Amino acid sequence: MTIFPFNLIKQKFILLIFIISISCYNAQTLKYHYDKEMTFLSETDNEAGISVKFNSKDKSVPVYSIEFNSEKKSIRNTINFYYAYRKNIYRMDGLLYNKKYVSGNGFRTYSAESPIRYFKKASDTLYEYQFYRDLEKRIATDKDGTKIELFVANLKDNIDYSEPALFYLSERYGISPGLGKGEIVVYANYRFNNNYSSGDFVKMKDIDEDIYFNKEQIESLIDDKYREFMTKTEPDRKPIYCSVKAFGKNTDEKTTEELNDLLGNICEYYDLWNKKETIESFKTYFDSEVKRRVEIYKKNGTLNEKQLTTYLEELNQLKSQNSLESFDYK
Repeated sequence: MTIFPFNLIKQKFILLIFIISISCYNAQTLKYHYDKEMTFLSETDNEAGISVKFNSKDKSVPVYSIEFNSEKKSIRNTINFYYAYRKNIYRMDGLLYNKKYVSGNGFRTYSAESPIRYFKKASDTLYEYQFYRDLEKRIATDKDGTKIELFVANLKDNIDYSEPALFYLSERYGISPGLGKGEIVVYANYRFNNNYSSGDFVKMKDIDEDIYFNKEQIESLIDDKYREFMTKTEPDRKPIYCSVKAFGKNTDEKTTEELNDLLGNICEYYDLWNKKETIESFKTYFDSEVKRRVEIYKKNGTLNEKQLTTYLEELNQLKSQNSLESFDYK
C-alpha cells in the first residue's frame, strides 16, 4: 500500500481548490473583440464627441461608448454599454479600467422604441459633407413640429451599422432611423420654428481591441445582490490604503477628496480584476492613472500648483505599498 505524506495531500488539495477557483473566475470573465469604431464628433469642436465601438461580424458583442471632450474635464473613465440578461436588454453605466476592464455601476432597461422611427427620402439630389460623397437626404417630422434631416452614406461594405448608430442617435436625439447594410448617418439637421440645430458627424476607423467584462459583477448589480458579490470576491490581501487612508497635515480638503477618488478607483480595479492582472500590471496602472489625472488637473485647474505638489507627494509615499509584501490581509 502506498502511503502519501500528509503535507503532499494537503498541497494537492490546496492546488485543486486554487485551480477550481481560477476556473470559476475565468467562467465569469467575458472577453470580447472590437474591430470598428464610430466617432461622433461635434461640429463646433472636432476633438469632442462620443466613441462607439463594436464588432462588425458578431452581433453578440456588446456595443459600448465613451464620451470625451477636448478639455479632458472628466476624470472618471465612464463607459456605457448594452447587456442582454434574462430576456431583457439593459443600458449599463460603468467604468473602463486600464483601457480593457469594464465594471458596471448603474443600469436601466433599454427600449429601442423612439418617437421618430420613419424617415423618407427627400429627393434624388446627392450631397457632400466633410470627406463623404453621394449622401442621401432623408426627412421626418416629430409630433411637436421639429423637422429632422439625416444625411446618409452607403459605405457598400455590407456591414450592419444600425445598432452602434442607434446607441448614439436614440440615446442623444431620440431617433432610430431604419438603416440598410452599409448605411451610416453622417450628419443631421434639426429645424423648429425656423431655428436650426446641427447634430454631430461621424468618423469611421478599424480597430483591434479586446475588452473584458465580469459577468457575475454585472448580473449581481442588476439582481440587487452586489453586496453579496463584493463580500464573496474580496481578495485575501490588498494594498493597505484600500483599508486605511491617512494623509499628511498639509493635505487640504479638496486634495483629500481627489486622492480618495483616485484610490477608490484603484482599489475597485484591484478588487474586481486582481485574478486577471499581474501585480506588475497593477503597478503600471497605478502610475499611468496618476499621470493621466495630473495632466487633467493641470489643464482644468481642479487642483492648483501647491495642491498638485501635495497630491503627488502623498501618492509617491503610497506607491511603496504596491507590492505583495506590503499588502494587508483582510
